[in-house]
Amino acid sequence: MGEPAPEIRKLPLRRVIWGAFTLPWEHRGAVFRATAAPLLALIACTLVWELSPYYVSGISRVILSLIIYLPTLIAMSWLAVTVHRLVLLESPEAVMHFDFAFTRRVSIFAAVFFGIWVLFSGLTLLIASGVLNIFNPPRYVETSVDPEQIPKPMDLPVPFEWIAGLAKLLAYWFVARVSLMLPAIAIDRKPDLSAAWRASRRNGWRLAIVVGLLPWCLQILVDLLYRDGASTIEFALLVVLGTLTIVFEVVALSLSYWELTPPEPPPTDPPA
Repeated sequence: MGEPAPEIRKLPLRRVIWGAFTLPWEHRGAVFRATAAPLLALIACTLVWELSPYYVSGISRVILSLIIYLPTLIAMSWLAVTVHRLVLLESPEAVMHFDFAFTRRVSIFAAVFFGIWVLFSGLTLLIASGVLNIFNPPRYVETSVDPEQIPKPMDLPVPFEWIAGLAKLLAYWFVARVSLMLPAIAIDRKPDLSAAWRASRRNGWRLAIVVGLLPWCLQILVDLLYRDGASTIEFALLVVLGTLTIVFEVVALSLSYWELTPPEPPPTDPPA
């Protein structure tokens, strides 16, 4: 007889989203001590990114973007790994050790996170291009044809922004199915793509809400606080607030991982 099919778990979305906000608040002292350094690093990188000179163009702009993006990616991975370990480890007091294991852990996390971002961007472009080609398929036009006789492109039935939004929504489903690799890497598990895909079975749209809709809603809330003519201090405060929302997003993914993966020791209270 074959092996029994793995148990399919339903992600308790309401509990996960509620816990994403209540868990950091209940243990705010431990969360602050553990995340202060990576938060400051990420805030600094974000401010440098936002205040970088936009008048630079060409290859100089590409080089400047790479110089700024790499530290930002490392700082964000540092923060995410720290939060994942706070939530998922049985001994959260041991989350911060700047050694070879720490460097390796953050490096692997950053590489996989970047790969997932490339996957999301590529899928979004592919889906949007496919929809556009359905309405306006490429046509072979002979050079001798009068340009006036070339059929005009069809008008899209909906605004292009709607098509782009649909493409992102569908891409988030794929990204959500593999996003469980990230908490696994943070707690020194193998970044197993097939295991993440199996664990997220029948929970793709629920996870898409966790990794897509939740961050989007938090970003919208931060953007609503922005006003034209805001001072530098106001802008910096919004950057800080936007960076803090990443903690809630990571906690939500941690709780989703804990709910959908094989039984692990439950999250214990961080030290007060």
